[in-house]
Amino acid sequence: MSLRDLSLKKYYSSDTDDILCEFYIPALQESISYHRLAGFFSSSSLAIAARGIVGLIKNDGKMHIIVSPKLNKEDIEIILESYTNPDKFIEMKMTKELGNLENEFVKNHVLALGWMISNNLLKIKVAIPYNNEGVPLTYEEIVKGGLFHQKVGILEDYEGNILSFSGSINESALGWLGNVEEFKVFSSWIEEERNYVEADMQKFRRFWLGSSPKVRAIDVYEAVKKKLIEIAPTHIEDINLTLLYEHIANVNTHSNKVTLYDQLYNHQKNALKSWFENHCKGILEMATGTGKTYTALACMERLYDIKRKLTVVITVPYSHLVDQWFDNIRKVIKVKLNIIKAYGSRNLWMNYLKKKIVVHNNSLSSLLVILTTHDTFYSSNFIELIKRVKGEILLIADEVHSLGSQQRRNGLLTTYNFRLGLSATPKRWLDDEGTNILYNYFGGAVFEYSLAEAINDGFLTPYDYYPHIISLTDDEMETYRKMSKRIAREYAKNKDRETKYLELLCILRQRIIVNAEEKYRKFNEILDYLDDLSFCLIYCSPEQIDAIQDILNSRGIINHRFTARENTKLRNRILKGFSAGDYRILVAMNCLDEGVDVPATKMAIIMASSGNPRQYIQRRGRILRKHPKKKKAVIHDIIVIPKIDPSECGIYELERRIIKKELKRYKEFAYSASNRLQALNVIYPYMRKYNVYGGD
Repeated sequence: MSLRDLSLKKYYSSDTDDILCEFYIPALQESISYHRLAGFFSSSSLAIAARGIVGLIKNDGKMHIIVSPKLNKEDIEIILESYTNPDKFIEMKMTKELGNLENEFVKNHVLALGWMISNNLLKIKVAIPYNNEGVPLTYEEIVKGGLFHQKVGILEDYEGNILSFSGSINESALGWLGNVEEFKVFSSWIEEERNYVEADMQKFRRFWLGSSPKVRAIDVYEAVKKKLIEIAPTHIEDINLTLLYEHIANVNTHSNKVTLYDQLYNHQKNALKSWFENHCKGILEMATGTGKTYTALACMERLYDIKRKLTVVITVPYSHLVDQWFDNIRKVIKVKLNIIKAYGSRNLWMNYLKKKIVVHNNSLSSLLVILTTHDTFYSSNFIELIKRVKGEILLIADEVHSLGSQQRRNGLLTTYNFRLGLSATPKRWLDDEGTNILYNYFGGAVFEYSLAEAINDGFLTPYDYYPHIISLTDDEMETYRKMSKRIAREYAKNKDRETKYLELLCILRQRIIVNAEEKYRKFNEILDYLDDLSFCLIYCSPEQIDAIQDILNSRGIINHRFTARENTKLRNRILKGFSAGDYRILVAMNCLDEGVDVPATKMAIIMASSGNPRQYIQRRGRILRKHPKKKKAVIHDIIVIPKIDPSECGIYELERRIIKKELKRYKEFAYSASNRLQALNVIYPYMRKYNVYGGD
C-alpha cells in the first residue's frame, strides 16, 4: 500500500473524528519519513508523536521534529542573566522534563523515541522564538502571538507521494486525545492541492534551517539526546507498544549483545521477517542446506525476547534429528532455558516432562523447549501433557510435510499459539487434502528460497550432473509390458478414480524399473572411471543394498550402510565416521532423505529413486551443503527409460505420461547444474523420440 491507497478525509476535527486511529497511525504506517513542526516540548508531546511509531519503524522510516521549549518568565530572566550561554539553561529545562517521566504510557513511548535517536532514525531541533529586541519569548507570549499556533506535518511514502496536514492541532496528549482540535489534509498527487503541500514543506524547511528571522532553530542538546538514549532500552522489543511484536522482525536492534538474528544471512532474515509479519505463523519453503534450523531458532529467540515467557515444541521426523536440534540449541541459544527430549517409550520421558511443565507453569522457568519426533508428537500421552501447559506455545515442525498424514494431523492442536513449518518441499505428493490441511493450519508458505537462488548466492555448492540412460533386459521388458497392459485395462475401467489394485500394479511395475539389472553394470562402469570415491552417498532400494555393498567390498572400498534398521546411537556413529573419512561411501536408503547433515558429501550415485519430487529434491540438497574442502559436487543418476512401441496404442499414451513425469525430474537436475548443456544433450534425444518435454 501507499499513502494514495488510504481512505483519508480532507478535514479532521477531534470532536467528531478519532484523529489518532483514523489518520495519524494509518498514515505513519505507510510512510518512510515524517517531518513535524510540533509546537511545544513536553513528555506527553513526544509520547503521542511516538504513538504511530510502530508503522514508521516497520518501514525503516526517519523522523524530524521541531519543538519549542516551555519557558516561563523566571526562565527568561535566568537566560538573560547568563545571556552568553542561553542554550545551557534550555538544555537543563528540557532534560528536567525528561527526568520527570512517571506515567507508564508516556514513558514507554518516549523510550521508543530514545531508541530511534540511538539508531539515527530521529532528529529533533528546538525552535526558540525571539522578539524584536532579541529576547526569547515566554510560553505565554508565544501563545498570545500565535507564532506556533499553525502546526505542520509532512509524510512521504516509498513511491514519493507526499501528504501534509496543517491546522490548530498540537503535538501533545490533549491536542491528539482531549482538546477539540482540527486540521486539513493536502495530497501531492492531487494537482489542486500540490501548492499547499509545497507551502507546508517550505515552512518546515524555513524553521529547520533556521532561516526564519524571529526563530532560532538549534540541534537538540547532547544532554537531552543522551538522556533519551540513557532511558531507552537496548532492544525496541522491550518497549510496551501495542502490536509491536508483529513487526519486530523489521527492526535492526542496537546492542552490544550479539543475538542469533545478528548472525543470520539476508535470506534468513527475510524469512524471519515474513514469519513475524504473518503474525508468527507460516511455512518457510527453503532449499535443503540453506539454514532452516538456524532461522527457526532465531524466530524462537526473537519471540521469546518479546514474550519473556514461552514454551516451544520442536517436532522432527527421526530420533537422530532430535539430537541434532538439541546440539544446535545448546550451541546458539544463549538465554537460560529448560530443554527436554521426549520421544520413544513413554517411560523414558513422560514423568520427566510432567515435572518440567509444572516448574514452567509456576514461573520457575521462562523458556521451556520440548524436542520430540513426529510419531510421539501426535500420541495421546504427549497431547495430554501439552494441554497442561499454561501460557503461550510455539510449534516448530521440521520437515512439516510429514505431519500431513491422517494420524499425525491429530497433533495439530489449536493450543499452539504460534506455528512455524520448515521444508524444502512442503507440498505432499499425491495428497492434496493433507497439503491443504497443513497450509491452513500453519498459515501458508510465507517465504520461499529456491535451490537455484541458493547456488547463485553462494550458499550451496555448484554441482555437475551426469545422467546415465539404460534400458531393461528383454525378460524385464516383457514383464514390464505385461504389467503395463494390466495397468491400462484397470485404468480404462476406473478413469475417474485410482483403485488400490491399480496402485499395487503401478508399484510392482515401478520395482522392475528401480531394480533393473542393467543398473549394476552401469554402476561398475561408473566406479571404473572415478578416481576419488571419498565422501560419496549411494542411494538404492532395499533390494539393491546387499548387491551394492558386495560390489564395493569386492573392490576393497570401505563403506557402511545407513538405513532405518540401525539405532540412533549407531547412526550417529556412522555419520561421524563418514565425516571423518573412516568410510568412503555410505550406502543409504530413505533415512538420508530428510534433515541429516552430511556437508562433507561430494558425490551421489542414484541407483534408485521414486517419482516423489520431495525425495529427489531432498537427495540432491543433501550433497550441496557447503564444506571447506568441497568446491563442487557431482551427481551420477542412473535412469531407466523403457522402449515403448507406438503401435501398442493401449499402453503407448500411458507410458508417454510416465516418461514425461520422469524427464521433468531429470530436466530439473540438469537446469541447475554447472554442466547444464552437457546434461541436457543426454536427455533431449529421448524427449524428441517420445515427443515429451518434461512438463507438469
